Amino acid sequence: MINTKILRPINWENLIRLGRDNDGGYVIPYEIIFKTNVLLSYGTNKDWSFEKCFIKKNSKVDIHCYDHTLNLFSLIRYTITSILLVPLYCITFDRKRLKKCIHGIFILPDYYIFFRKKVKHFKYRIWNTNVDYSKTINYTLSQIPKTARKNIFIKMDIEGTEYKVLNDIIDLSDFIGAIVVEFHAIDKYEEDFNKIINKISKYFNIVHVHGNNYSKLLTNQNFPSTIEITFLNKSHCDKNVKLSVKKYPLDGLDQPNKISRPDYDIVF
Repeated sequence: MINTKILRPINWENLIRLGRDNDGGYVIPYEIIFKTNVLLSYGTNKDWSFEKCFIKKNSKVDIHCYDHTLNLFSLIRYTITSILLVPLYCITFDRKRLKKCIHGIFILPDYYIFFRKKVKHFKYRIWNTNVDYSKTINYTLSQIPKTARKNIFIKMDIEGTEYKVLNDIIDLSDFIGAIVVEFHAIDKYEEDFNKIINKISKYFNIVHVHGNNYSKLLTNQNFPSTIEITFLNKSHCDKNVKLSVKKYPLDGLDQPNKISRPDYDIVF
């Protein structure tokens, strides 16, 4: 069983959603943006809208994005697919998907405009060993100058590999201000998930949770099998924090990942 009770966030009023509408946006504490020196993004895919919003708010931040699947061929293929889908979404008056396709048409120049100067793309996957096209969490820290190796924000969406590497991140908690993680298949990795949450909760408070409605709902617990969790280092929190009594998803802030489905209500 997933220990859902320990997932209830603390009460944190000043939250902001960064990134595109629906899938790709995350809710984080507003203040942490300006306290961040480096944003480490693990699993960028073909959406860097969160990173764009982050650097727009804090122009001093350095951004290191890690994704081994993002290359010239994948961008060209995505562009062609977007072009082919435009007529369909015009006919069906699907404005949201049409908007996404139009963005996809221009993704190639957008990539080369965005990934320069303070924003770097490393063509590696995040893993627990440095083999082939894989790099560890410690490697990603080694790419940051020692003087900037503090107040790091981590965004992670690596399709199940989070269970292999999160212990390494927790061990480096002194350097990390906040983390937003998309946990996949928590029913499959139930034991690992519970252990990680218990361990990370020693150093971080949960400030937000959101269920990904692309995933299935665990009927035995009425809980989504994929969940986005935002953690804030306890050094940024008051000692006497109170648990939130709000209902999740948060009105006016959260958005369903899949446009055509309603968001999942979170039952702790």
